[in-house]
Amino acid sequence: MYELTHNQAQNIVNKMMKDIPFNINIMDKTGIIIGSGNKERIGTLHHGAVAAIKQKKIIEIKKDEEFVKKGINLPIELNEAIIGVVGISGEVKETRPFANLVKSAVILLIEQSISLKKENLEKNLKQEFFNLITDPDTIFTKELMDQALSYGITINKPSQIVYVEFPYKMDKETLTNFPSFKASNYSYCIVVQETNKIEFLQELLQNQFPDAVISISKMNDKISAGFVQAKSAMRVLKGVFSNEKFISYLRCEFIADMAELQRKNSKAEMQVHLLDKNDELIKTLQVYLSCNLNANETAARLIIHRNTLNYRLHRIFKMTGKDPKNILDLVDLIFLLINRVK
Repeated sequence: MYELTHNQAQNIVNKMMKDIPFNINIMDKTGIIIGSGNKERIGTLHHGAVAAIKQKKIIEIKKDEEFVKKGINLPIELNEAIIGVVGISGEVKETRPFANLVKSAVILLIEQSISLKKENLEKNLKQEFFNLITDPDTIFTKELMDQALSYGITINKPSQIVYVEFPYKMDKETLTNFPSFKASNYSYCIVVQETNKIEFLQELLQNQFPDAVISISKMNDKISAGFVQAKSAMRVLKGVFSNEKFISYLRCEFIADMAELQRKNSKAEMQVHLLDKNDELIKTLQVYLSCNLNANETAARLIIHRNTLNYRLHRIFKMTGKDPKNILDLVDLIFLLINRVK
């Protein structure tokens, strides 16, 4: 049987008393007051509620007595069981018109609370499942495989991961008809097990969320492998290709893998901060890379003079010790850009 809590009952009382000009009490299934406009009465036994529970009907009290106050008390029924009582204090003839309205509102608020709890429970279960399938050490039991099927995933079937990141918080639980999971407040992970649907999904996402950035893994036997690939490709996309919205792991596999290895390197961690707070230089380096080191094209895209570009590239050299015009130094600068992305 569902049980009312003090916090829930008090929240309902607070909401109802904004519109009802009488004190409202909510009692649990034993008749104890658990929510009231008169906080001093919380925790005490409400005799009118006890009578309403025992007799399973509305109890009207027309005058104050030693242990009861005048008013009306209505049993709260849920799934044919009494889970509590709502009481309105005051003259019966004045409170009676509000009785059924208050009872209906209380039941509605309780049902909304139950629905929200159920929804949150389902979200938590889904999040736990997502954490398990993206953990490479997870052993897939029959129970977990059955749970995967309930989300539209066949565990032993190869899959690709589509990782979508947004510039704003995303509240939508499901992005598409594909199995999707919230990776963070700003990102979603979509599991695709039909290879002929990848292009369709990419186009769908780009049309629906033009501000989002998308990365796609290779086809893998394990979802956890695809998740790592898609996230590492996303770091390359955001670090190097600032003007692009999509990247495939296949396009940047070597760089993405090497950047992942460098994440635990203390020297690389120190280099990450060399260009901090220098957005202009970071942008210059990103455009220089996207133009395949073509200085004229880079200057034109940045709308600056060629000499200004050379000045900026020299500043990057002075700040990092790495010359963007030297191919070996440039590789280090590429990793520096990627490793800035967490």
